[in-house]
Amino acid sequence: MQQQVHQADGASTVFFGETLNKLVIDQMSLFQDTEQVLIVTNQKTYERYYEKLSLLFKRQELFWYICPNSIEAKSFKELLALMTYCGEIHLKKKSFIIAFGTEPVIQLASFFAHLYYKKYPLVAIPTSLEAFHVSISGNAQLTQTGKVMGSVNQTIATIFLDGRFLSINDLATTQRGFATWLQLAVSHNHDLYLQLLKDFNDGKDLQDKSMIPYVSTYVTTVNEVHQQKHVATLLGQDFQRALTTLTDGKNLTTTSDTIIGITLALIASQQRSGCTMALESWLKKMQQLGYQLALPEDWLVTDIVETLHQHSSQFYLVSKDGKLVSETIPLSELLALIIEYQELSKRSFYK
Repeated sequence: MQQQVHQADGASTVFFGETLNKLVIDQMSLFQDTEQVLIVTNQKTYERYYEKLSLLFKRQELFWYICPNSIEAKSFKELLALMTYCGEIHLKKKSFIIAFGTEPVIQLASFFAHLYYKKYPLVAIPTSLEAFHVSISGNAQLTQTGKVMGSVNQTIATIFLDGRFLSINDLATTQRGFATWLQLAVSHNHDLYLQLLKDFNDGKDLQDKSMIPYVSTYVTTVNEVHQQKHVATLLGQDFQRALTTLTDGKNLTTTSDTIIGITLALIASQQRSGCTMALESWLKKMQQLGYQLALPEDWLVTDIVETLHQHSSQFYLVSKDGKLVSETIPLSELLALIIEYQELSKRSFYK
């Protein structure tokens, strides 16, 4: 699947779920007349894919720049080292760069490409959802000891996303990615929400059937919003903040908070617009996937609502035509939503 994403300073072409062979062989227009390929990656990805990429790019002179596996890959020190390396190998004008790896790798390569944008096009192959987010947002940063030292907007020419490259080795990691993209999917595509009620057999099944559709929806959102930073508003954001405030530093699992917040918004959507959300089936499915959806018994419902209302009384709801709309919810209705959520979660749990 292929999709164009338009950003402030250019357009990216995103390929979903295609093999590396398809990237190189079927999309030769990306690489025609290319004499050299520079692959910026980390040690882990290099060890795993060196042989495969070397075989694929037999026609080009292939160079590798290996970053640390840590966050240090997106530092000015690493940028200077990359620039020095490129000076030593004398990259030609008919060259392109592949950023293959985690979020720090994408950040480093994007920052470097910004300095030489007209000379070298950039292809991103993210191996984490955070890396994909950076690729699609077009915002690249270099950091030092956790502080942002430099930031640029850089449109990546081509983004290649394959769920098999994502660093998802267990169900817990899959759940974190699931919750992240779930917010975007439910927020912007009612039909996609209905698909979530289908069965998932295991973590791999969840990834294969869900991850790419979620990311596709996210890309559509980016295309519609035309923003570099806040490309989508997260449904459960305010409720999650309220929960965190009440924990006195002891947070719930972030992914569970997200599901709770989304469910609240879906309850309000059903009550206000009359659309059918099959909420008990929804919660049952979330519990089967391992999310803890019960609110702690020692929290007063009124405290949660009051804290939430201090942050924002705006909720993002699904309208009758399946679109996301922002609506103000009064304090009394917020309380009713919390109570309805508790009843729903109990019914779905004991079914």
